[in-house]
Amino acid sequence: MLTQRFRTLTLCIAFALASFSGPVLAHGDPTEMGAGPGTSDQHHKEAMGSDVAQSAEMQGMMDEGTMPMMPYGSAPAAPESDHMGGMSDDHGGMMAHDEAEDNSNKSFGERLFIWLGKLHIVVIHFPIAMIVAAFAAEAFGVARNKPDWRSAARIMLVIGALGAVAAAFLGWFAGGFYLYDRNLILTTHRYLGMTVAIGAVLLAWAGLSRFHHGRSEERIFAILLALLTIGVLVQAFLGGTFMHGGMNHMNF
Repeated sequence: MLTQRFRTLTLCIAFALASFSGPVLAHGDPTEMGAGPGTSDQHHKEAMGSDVAQSAEMQGMMDEGTMPMMPYGSAPAAPESDHMGGMSDDHGGMMAHDEAEDNSNKSFGERLFIWLGKLHIVVIHFPIAMIVAAFAAEAFGVARNKPDWRSAARIMLVIGALGAVAAAFLGWFAGGFYLYDRNLILTTHRYLGMTVAIGAVLLAWAGLSRFHHGRSEERIFAILLALLTIGVLVQAFLGGTFMHGGMNHMNF
């Protein structure tokens, strides 16, 4: 009964924070990275392409000396030089990051929302390491009939399951409380993370309650743990892909 009340209280706090806090990522608004249903950013990309083409045309006219004069003998403003463009590329992200990190004008609830989202990237490493290590220990214990290794695997799986639940919970603060996103990778990452967390908890419970059963059940448990490990690795890959802007980070 006490556990059920604690769960209910936790969910109420989470959704209360979501109701008066704007959705945010650790590095800014998640909608900028594709979170939420939103609308396509194709129009924004087309507008940026048009601005680049116009700047290139103006630069060419200036180089040829055919730039038309404006009233009172002034000329249109020249586009930024390559050096300035480089500075914009190199330092613009830093300025935007600094601006995003300045939360002094936000309410306590909004700053708490941001802070909880930042913890997601801290927590995720523990369930990944623990679940993968649990599978390795379980596989070795089953293959060599080593109960001590299987016992260690159960302990690591419990720790990994708790970490997976925490990571999934904090992930909703990191990406905003949306049911689906225009970025398919993020949507998949959301629900695969929840699936992994639930699966890890169920498997940890099954492992602790069925530790002394026969060899056939031990093999079944190892197979299920292998599937969970694959899900964890895929989830980690999707998270990295989303944070690095797609598959470009895999270029050779």
